[in-house]
Amino acid sequence: MKFFQLFAIMSVLWLSACLPETTRVVEKQIEHNLERAQTDPNNAEVRYRLGRGFLTLGRYEQGANHLKDAVRLNKTHALAHRELGWALYHLKDYTGAEPWLLQALEMMPRDRFLLSTLSAVYIHQKRYRDAVELLKPFVDTGRGTVKICNNLAVAYQHLGLYRLAMKQLEQSLEKNPDSAETHSNLGVLLEKVGKPEQALAEYETALTLDPGHGSAHFNLAVALTRQGHIDEALRHFRRAQKAHPQDPEILAGLGWTYQKLERYPEAIRYYEQSVWLSPSNIQAQQALGELWDITRHYGRAISAYETAAKLDPEMPDNYYHLGRLSNHLKEGEKAVAYMAVAEALYRKSRHAEMAEHCRKNIAILAGKYHLKKADVRRLTQAALPVAG
Repeated sequence: MKFFQLFAIMSVLWLSACLPETTRVVEKQIEHNLERAQTDPNNAEVRYRLGRGFLTLGRYEQGANHLKDAVRLNKTHALAHRELGWALYHLKDYTGAEPWLLQALEMMPRDRFLLSTLSAVYIHQKRYRDAVELLKPFVDTGRGTVKICNNLAVAYQHLGLYRLAMKQLEQSLEKNPDSAETHSNLGVLLEKVGKPEQALAEYETALTLDPGHGSAHFNLAVALTRQGHIDEALRHFRRAQKAHPQDPEILAGLGWTYQKLERYPEAIRYYEQSVWLSPSNIQAQQALGELWDITRHYGRAISAYETAAKLDPEMPDNYYHLGRLSNHLKEGEKAVAYMAVAEALYRKSRHAEMAEHCRKNIAILAGKYHLKKADVRRLTQAALPVAG
């Protein structure tokens, strides 16, 4: 669980952090352009300016709607395509963002903000090789910006190409040694290659350069938690949450820290917020299962582990816990069925010791619930298709 900072920064992002007086200027511009749109509804440029204005204020959905009108009215409006892709990226509609960004790229093949955004879309879609293919030519010809070098490093890191990732971050620091994002990313990479102390130094450098940098606070908090400095870690998690209040990874990090402090109600609350924002976060789902189990809410624990099992049907631990929890609820056949799936998956993944443990549990459960051999055989055979 690391927050490896992506760059998808376009000029409109800088405007979203404007001062109150600048906000008032933008609001007046929006009001003026809304009046123009009433009298000239087919003016693509007016729609573009409206869309950009709403993006500037962080109102991405409204901005996207006006930008869609702009590209409908003028299919060659490159900036409208680019800004629409950016808006959808910010709304986490990565599939929707991609075609608009690709169309913009055909019209503006050298636009570096556009390349940064499109590469970030690919990385969020786990299309790391596509991100490398997109960015590498720019870097190889000396046209890589800090943002492009960082995004290329992120892609390389996910592909396990740590040496190449390190090279990109070094190039980024040559271009801008005061980039907090680059120092934070470098810290993540140093942890990956087994240099935790150097990683801590990079996170601290990032926070010296930018005390409110959310990802650096998050990464430092994770590192401190692993080292057992829980109270200090909690302070940094809270700073990270202040910077990114709706980030599911940060909320899960807070849950993780409170769990280590055995403050289970707070841990559950943060994990629940995390999975509400990101239902596919399997680690948070499993943590909820564990916490509901600890607090003896076995039905809720089963629900969490069932969700985790759906997210990753090949993970035997989920079925093992489901079998154990079903036994708590005195549901004997379910307990045997889940334990049988766990046994098959443990054998498949060559965890012989756990597979044997499950086999013994099945025998104990069969005796406890007075299940006949035919019933046990039926339940264990039914587990085979589930385990593949």
